[in-house]
Amino acid sequence: MDSDSESSSHSSEEFYDKDADSRDAEWMSKQHPGNTDAVLACPMCFTQICFVCQRHARYAGQYRAISVVHCTVKDELYAFSSRGVLEPSSQDSEETFRLVVCSECGTKVGVKDHQDIYHLFNVIDNSQL
Repeated sequence: MDSDSESSSHSSEEFYDKDADSRDAEWMSKQHPGNTDAVLACPMCFTQICFVCQRHARYAGQYRAISVVHCTVKDELYAFSSRGVLEPSSQDSEETFRLVVCSECGTKVGVKDHQDIYHLFNVIDNSQL
């Protein structure tokens, strides 16, 4: 065996960890317990923003969640118009929402309601990646 092949073989063994996948899976299950319908990512920068969510029963591509990561909730109030368009609102009521944006790139990914539920609709789910 020449010294080049011996050193490359030795180097690859140094970086191989046969237990890494098991430890990673265990860490994920501790961080994100429970069942989920999808893992969601920002559609612009692909940063993962939600690990536990529920797919909307009626609207394809929409999800609900009680927690998100890598997101910022804006202070401005919004309400859905009669046409279903999200528009700025001056009144704070049960019908108003706060905008949720990706903290990495600023893309609008959904809204947060008065019950602190996130409604995510501008996202990519893990089946689309």
